[in-house]
Amino acid sequence: MVKAEEMVVETPMLSTRQLRETKTFGMELNLRKLALSALTMLGVGYVIVNVPIMILSGYFWSTIPISSQANIAAISGRILFMMASAISSALGVVFVLFGVRFYEGNSLKGTAFLVLLLASFNLLCLGVGSILLLQGERPAAFLLLPGPILAMISAATYMVPRRRFQLVGSVLGIVGGGMLAYALFDVRILELVFNWGIPITGPFMSLPVVESIVVVLGPVAAFVHSILGTEMEERPLKHLFVVLIALVYGIGVFIGSLILSMSLWDLVWKSPWIGPLMGLPDWVMNTIVFWSASLFLFNIGGIILIIASCVGFAFVAREFSQF
Repeated sequence: MVKAEEMVVETPMLSTRQLRETKTFGMELNLRKLALSALTMLGVGYVIVNVPIMILSGYFWSTIPISSQANIAAISGRILFMMASAISSALGVVFVLFGVRFYEGNSLKGTAFLVLLLASFNLLCLGVGSILLLQGERPAAFLLLPGPILAMISAATYMVPRRRFQLVGSVLGIVGGGMLAYALFDVRILELVFNWGIPITGPFMSLPVVESIVVVLGPVAAFVHSILGTEMEERPLKHLFVVLIALVYGIGVFIGSLILSMSLWDLVWKSPWIGPLMGLPDWVMNTIVFWSASLFLFNIGGIILIIASCVGFAFVAREFSQF
């Protein structure tokens, strides 16, 4: 007769290392979910927000008479701004794809290159449009021409799986990022089209100063990644830069879109009596209201991105503690 004690199956206890790996996996899974949610909200926001921007740019473009060379330049500049908005909508779709691939654990190299390529084309269109609208009054706007071109060349060079090409690509990216940072900080691009006297955000719906920081932090992170040694040494530091960039952009997009949304609502509320919106057709006013309401997608995406960044810092700290 088999004793009851012999029928008991002992459950092996998890070691300290196994418990740590289980907690790390759970934290990484939560981070992937938050990143997917944030990138989805931001991607959908890019698509929806740029629709009213294109409509309003087209309306103001149609009100300019073709009577002088300056007006022709202004019309051409607004056409380029509409093209940039269309590219920004496509960028939103790629953002969602990037979030899905990150959640599934797939390679992000090709998708990240496509994001950078579309963003550079967007800035290039905005740069040429700004030069046409400003008529050479702001020298900083001319930096929006070589900056995106250098960003595209640096991204293509960095994709080559050799250390020397990655170093060259990251250095070119730092130079182009510095040009873009100065131009984005000095030139209020969307204000050139609307000229409503309100705090307009940068071309990526964030605070201009934040966008200037991000376009420099990105290539700096690539440079640090390219000069590091072994794979085990570079992973935590690489993740640290990514989380830092996400945190900075999340704060900027939340504050910038909120300020712009409230400013648009204030102009709409004053429009029957005073302000630059007084006398505009009703459908134009409705488009501005839709623009203001759609900016809340960026508010939500920014909040989720900030939360994801906080979880990311904890994940990076756990990675560093394992060395």
